[in-house]
This record gives sequence, structure tokens and C-alpha cells, in this order.
Amino acid sequence: MFNPRPKIRVVPLYDGENLVIVDDLLREPQQWVELARQSRAEFSDADHNYFPGPELNLPPDMERALGQFIVEHVRKPLDTRRTDMLATRLALATLQPSQLQNLQRVCHRDTVPQPNRTGTGAMVLYLFNDPRLGGTGFFRQKCSEAEFHDMVVRSGTLDRTGFSALTGAGDGYAVASDHYFEKIYTAEPAWNRAIFYHGTVLHSADIHSPALLRDDVDTGRLTVNAFFNLRRNAA
Repeated sequence: MFNPRPKIRVVPLYDGENLVIVDDLLREPQQWVELARQSRAEFSDADHNYFPGPELNLPPDMERALGQFIVEHVRKPLDTRRTDMLATRLALATLQPSQLQNLQRVCHRDTVPQPNRTGTGAMVLYLFNDPRLGGTGFFRQKCSEAEFHDMVVRSGTLDRTGFSALTGAGDGYAVASDHYFEKIYTAEPAWNRAIFYHGTVLHSADIHSPALLRDDVDTGRLTVNAFFNLRRNAA
């Protein structure tokens, strides 16, 4: 299912955080697209996270195989000594800018820092060929934690115009620096490329051309998104 000899490189981000990029992740990636096609009616809109479109949990055997791949190939370059799988989903980004909630217009974390160097890791696997559909942008926080928290609270009370004035965010996806966050790196998409990172790293889908998003697994922005428990190596 997974390539035993993938192409792996590590990109330093900031403060000791790394991005692990894996090319040629799957032996037969088209089979995963076919699974998405056959199961499209079972996808459901994501109302519990930041993902801008419908999702579907992967079968347990695929999730277990990905967990083993992480142990064998990703744990070391991610500077982590223990991992286990948490959640793995097929996902199709479909929302247009006018449909985005305020917090979907700025970058986000997948988890908050945890004690004892425990936490959550994340993966995005790109299963589309058109690079115009966008990769993933990574950001550094410029504001204080108090300002960050205040922005999150106010996102629920401000309208779109007010939130843009507060944050400097554009009308669509977070593709550039704003008042709160500095963009530092863009992971470019490629067919059968996966990226792995710690969930505390700020990031966003780097979608510059949302008009190209399609509710179709063959032509749309189909990804596999995974989240896994981890324990970092000692500092």
C-alpha cells in the first residue's frame, strides 16, 4: 500500500519545528481516488474542524498502514519518539470565499501545546494533479497569546468586514501575512506528495484560485488529512 522507499526531505520552519515532505507516498494512489469516487455519497460536511468541505473517514486497514509508515519513515525526521494513529480522512475542499467562516480566513493550529512533550501530528496527502488547486502555507505568530485569544473570541461576533479590519485577512483563504501572522513557507502540492508537521504549527490551505475548486474527486482538491498522537524527543 505504501512505498517502502519514498523520497523524503526535511524543511526547517522556525523554533526547531520541521516540515517533512514525502514524495511517492503510495504505491497505487489512483486506488485511493477510486475509493473516494465510489464513496462520494458517504462524505459529510466538516462541522467540527477548519476543513472547508466534506470528509470521509478512511477504513481501519488504511489507517493502520499509514500509522506503520509514520513509525518507519516519518517519526525520526519529525523528531518524535512515539506515535499512534488518531484520525484519517479523505477530504474535498469545496468552499468558496463567501462561504468561509471568519476563522477559516486566517491560519490555525490543529492542537494547542501539551505538557510532557505530548501532542498531535498532522499529515496532508495531495491526490490531485493541478498545482493551481493549492498546497499548504505555514505561518509564524506575530501577536501575543492574549491577542490571539481575543481575535478568536471576536471572530464570532464580527461580520466579515469587521474581521478583515481587525486581522488584515483577505476575503478568501489565508494565503499571505496579516496583522497577526507572518507567512514563512509554502508547501507546493504534487500528485502523491504528503507533508507531515506538528499540529501546533500554524498553517492554512494555500488556495489562491478558489474558483477552480470542484465538488468532484477527479478534478477537485482531494486530499487525505490525518492526525496522530505523538510524544516528542527530549529537548
